[in-house]
Amino acid sequence: MPGDPVVHIIGEDEYLRLEAEAPEVIEEVRREYGLDKPLPVQYITYLNKTLHLDFGNSYRTKLPVLETVLFRMRWTLLLTIPAIVLSSVLGGGLGLRAGWKKGGLLDTIASPIMLFLNTIPTNCMAILFLMVFAFQMGLFPISGITSGGLSGLEKAVDILWHMALPLMILVILRTASYYMLMKSTVQTIRDEEYITVARGKGFSQGQVLRRHVLKNALCPYLTSVCMQFGHILGGSMLVEVVFSWKGMGTLIYDAVNTKDFPILQTCFLFIGICVVAFNLLADVLNMLIDPRLREEDRHA
Repeated sequence: MPGDPVVHIIGEDEYLRLEAEAPEVIEEVRREYGLDKPLPVQYITYLNKTLHLDFGNSYRTKLPVLETVLFRMRWTLLLTIPAIVLSSVLGGGLGLRAGWKKGGLLDTIASPIMLFLNTIPTNCMAILFLMVFAFQMGLFPISGITSGGLSGLEKAVDILWHMALPLMILVILRTASYYMLMKSTVQTIRDEEYITVARGKGFSQGQVLRRHVLKNALCPYLTSVCMQFGHILGGSMLVEVVFSWKGMGTLIYDAVNTKDFPILQTCFLFIGICVVAFNLLADVLNMLIDPRLREEDRHA
């Protein structure tokens, strides 16, 4: 992490004042946070505390980092899990049909739209939707998670109302991405020799699609979906920032601006664990779907 942590702990103006008038106070802060020790010792101390789930306190709020991250994480999961599930089902289903019937009505209409959506930056669409549906039409709240002062069912409905617009953006953009992936995969598979053989055996189009095309298309598709789940904690940062959704994305954004190193380190650690875990899950699912991968792994 760049810079002197002490500057960000006590503030730049206060640091400059103390450096001139009372440098011993700065040294006391260094000793309190263990910053006076050699870097290898600091790293070992960090690893030891991490194993005991002690991530320290935020430089900015002075609150425990783990408590802050877990609180923000639930709001990010509330937004991103439905977005990934809905977009993967919708994009995969449409892409499967469009890829199987190349040049058909669905392919002709949906493909240019999905291609266009796939090129739009997330923050641009978020700002556009915010201007149109929140500012001009007033259909959705401008920002935040809840209006406050509500409880029970009213609070749940209010949260869903605040969540609708950012969720819509994530679903639209990710559906376009999943659609293009599934469509290109299916179009590659449909020309394979074993598909021709299956048709020659008298299987119906539905049987060929379910037994042969879908099964082989699922491996790269599930890998992509699992990678999206791997980035579930930080992948919606731009949308969260635009709509002031107090999740992990805005937490990382604020921590970068204030150089809150403990928050950043902990967020990146959780994101890294998530990425590794879901990549491993993708490998396991692919081996379950495709027996050939199990055979390759056994002979390797």
